[in-house]
Amino acid sequence: MSDMKSTSGILKQALKIEKTEKKDSSHFVLCNGDKIRYIIAPSGKKRLSQNISTYSGKLGLLMKYLNCIPFWLLEKAGMGYFAKVQLHPEIEKAFEQTGKSSWNMIVGTYDEKQKLVMQCFGNDTDDAVFVKIGNSATEKEMSAEMDFLSKRGAYRTFEIPELITAIKADNGNPFNLQLTREFKGEKVEPVLTEDIVEIYKEISAIKFGEHLSGCEFSHGDFAPWNIKKTENRYTVFDWEQCGYRMAGYDIMHYVTVIGVALNNLSFEDAYESGIKEIRKYIPEFEIDKEAFLSEFRRLITQLA
Repeated sequence: MSDMKSTSGILKQALKIEKTEKKDSSHFVLCNGDKIRYIIAPSGKKRLSQNISTYSGKLGLLMKYLNCIPFWLLEKAGMGYFAKVQLHPEIEKAFEQTGKSSWNMIVGTYDEKQKLVMQCFGNDTDDAVFVKIGNSATEKEMSAEMDFLSKRGAYRTFEIPELITAIKADNGNPFNLQLTREFKGEKVEPVLTEDIVEIYKEISAIKFGEHLSGCEFSHGDFAPWNIKKTENRYTVFDWEQCGYRMAGYDIMHYVTVIGVALNNLSFEDAYESGIKEIRKYIPEFEIDKEAFLSEFRRLITQLA
């Protein structure tokens, strides 16, 4: 497996992947071109497809029918291969700590902040455990999230993932490992709603760490793909960018990132369209456009 120059190197560091015949394999490696997207245990297709909320039409269609498509057909179509996959000993220890018998792997965005998420599961009725895996390239972000989740705050309009344990990198362990209970739900439609506005208001009122004058608490990557919805409850996850920012940042980010990432608008047009949407719910809403766009460009470059 070739190293990707523009990534954190986490794949090569965390896993040993050996392409092999089906009979000798432990997993199926699902690819998009030359990039690994998912590593799937033979019994794990259902688990994986139930928990991924995608806003890509092509990937969404694949996830919808993944349980019906045999791996050999995916291999024949050039969409992946059978492999024997070995975990780094420190990750293997974390997997054993979950008490589960099988795992799937979700490979994060291919950039210098790339991380992995392992979905550990037993039988079909068990709740899974998620293990988020990062190295030195994402130490700051993962530390921020682990510290926030360890606060175990209770919120009125949303829930956060339940942290089981956080293992920070040390001399014998090159990884930051975050274990959380599985959180389920449907994907949130990419539009601003009253529910989302209320979640934003509650997040902005959180007191965590040093409070900066003139700022409010921010998720940092507040977007539909970091929220799941059950019948009457939301879960907000991926708190790696949390901290204090200019007032209004999160809700402005929410509408702007939808415009840029899903509707192919320029940053300027996404901002102008987004602020009109916000003012339907918060008529008095104001934010410094240039300051917001500067911070938005900085963060979205990190997260792209």
